[in-house]
Amino acid sequence: MKCLVFIMIFSAAMAIGAMAGCNRKNPASSGDHGHAPVAQGANGGAAHAEENGLDPISVTLFTPKVELFMEYPHLVRGQKARFLAHLTVLAAGEPVRAGTLVLEATGPDGKPLQVKLDAPARDGLFTPEPTFDTPGSYKARLVLQSLQVEEAIDLGELVVHADAAAAAKTAEAAAGEDPPGAIPFLMEQQWKIAMLMGQASKQTLTRRLTLPGQIVAPQGAEAVISPPVAGRLMPPGAGRIPRVGDRVEAGQVLAMIEPPLPLTEAIQLSANQAQIRTLETELALRSFEMHSKALEVERSIVQARTRLDFARRAFDRAARLREQGAGSEAQREQAEEELRLAQAEHDSAFAVQKLYQESLAQLPRLRPTTRPEEANVSVSQMHMPLRAAISGTIISAEHIEGEHIDAHQEVFRIVNTDHVWVLAHISEFDLAEVGPTPDATLTLAAYPDRSLDITASGGRLVNIGTVVDLESRTVPIRYELPNKDGLLRVGLFADVHLATKRAADVIAIPEEAIVLDAGRPTVYVMLEGETFQKRELTLGIRDQGFVEVTSGINEGERVATRGAYEIKLASLSPESFSHGHAH
Repeated sequence: MKCLVFIMIFSAAMAIGAMAGCNRKNPASSGDHGHAPVAQGANGGAAHAEENGLDPISVTLFTPKVELFMEYPHLVRGQKARFLAHLTVLAAGEPVRAGTLVLEATGPDGKPLQVKLDAPARDGLFTPEPTFDTPGSYKARLVLQSLQVEEAIDLGELVVHADAAAAAKTAEAAAGEDPPGAIPFLMEQQWKIAMLMGQASKQTLTRRLTLPGQIVAPQGAEAVISPPVAGRLMPPGAGRIPRVGDRVEAGQVLAMIEPPLPLTEAIQLSANQAQIRTLETELALRSFEMHSKALEVERSIVQARTRLDFARRAFDRAARLREQGAGSEAQREQAEEELRLAQAEHDSAFAVQKLYQESLAQLPRLRPTTRPEEANVSVSQMHMPLRAAISGTIISAEHIEGEHIDAHQEVFRIVNTDHVWVLAHISEFDLAEVGPTPDATLTLAAYPDRSLDITASGGRLVNIGTVVDLESRTVPIRYELPNKDGLLRVGLFADVHLATKRAADVIAIPEEAIVLDAGRPTVYVMLEGETFQKRELTLGIRDQGFVEVTSGINEGERVATRGAYEIKLASLSPESFSHGHAH
């Protein structure tokens, strides 16, 4: 069988190069942003042979959205050529089932050529049949428009020969042997299993140590609220007792505890109330008496002032008469004595008034602070507040209003999950691999499709334990994470992946492409659209679905991921997969 010839086409240079398949070990194509190489070569299948005996040219091309595997004859001027364009939606591994396809070509004379198909001949297969009137190189592309995908595929250059002899000469020069270990696997078989492809590319991988872990509340982020004494659970004032799920703030009064009153204390309280009432009555009487006395003192002051005024006038008259020689000395002395007595009486009356005023001012201070009618109310309102120790969410509130609560019995449990801890345990045998501040990613059983980079998410390493647990022989490691959206619930199981080694710029492929064959890791590399080759690999670091390949594959080559096992089966019985197409 003639070997395959592969031509790599790059959009930057749009160059075409041909070489024999015997000298080309890895003719896989790269599909970065449409700058994909094109494989051109003899297919070797009897169903694809041309009437003139020349093997067709095959093209395998990847764009970001589609895979094109196309076969067409060596082009000759004036002869209609039938192109077999197999189109696959890369994301789903399914054929393009509907839509239009336009083959556009521009010849050396600058004249455009266009062939449009309104629908595929069958699922995944379009068959444009152009006729080229001028020999030379044509710049060509396919324009696909479908509900599944829209894409423009650059075909590079198509060579049109002047006659059949020139075409035969080109085909003979390109002839050769098939690549060793080639495994045919038709497009129809690929579509049937919705085969997906992965590409070998350079990446930075990190070896990770996976530890079982759990989401826990940070230290100080969980509080149990209980009363210091037994009593009835009562609402906080005019509010209600919080329920599970309510958000509370630190210091907020959640409920009141009304402790029971012993009998002796109740009797003593009643006696105290009676004494308070007696004292109130006595104080009221004393107050009345003191106000009455105050009125009498006021009257005495008025009388003393009147007598004092009279005595002062009498003394002044006696003194003038004595100076004029009309009065006696005895009369003057008697008037003076009466003035002193009136002044003393007046001063005494003012002193008594001041005393009563001070006594009346002190009287309110002797009254009890609690009124008798308020004493009964205070018996039922001897409440002790239960306050929230932290801000957070009520996660437990098992008691109802009016229920008797024992001392130190849990009434509320509050958790603040604005930040959470991830707690895992490192085996003592793995401690040598763990650095002082290892980066880590987190996966949760509850969200299997999500991966969380702890550092990039604003988290931090809290600590790595310094004491090995005697039973489990492990050391705890704790990370703290912000949790404003509440995604990380306390108690969730998690896997913590600690970074232990990093490899930069290494060739990596998806892990799902690996198939074990006799215990050795192998992959199936696409040589062209319907031809694969088994490769044994040497693997390195595995990281988040990718694995480092140190030998066995080259950068840019494409490997089967979904469907790799089916290709393995095809390699065991190739005749059942190599009968060609029925176009």
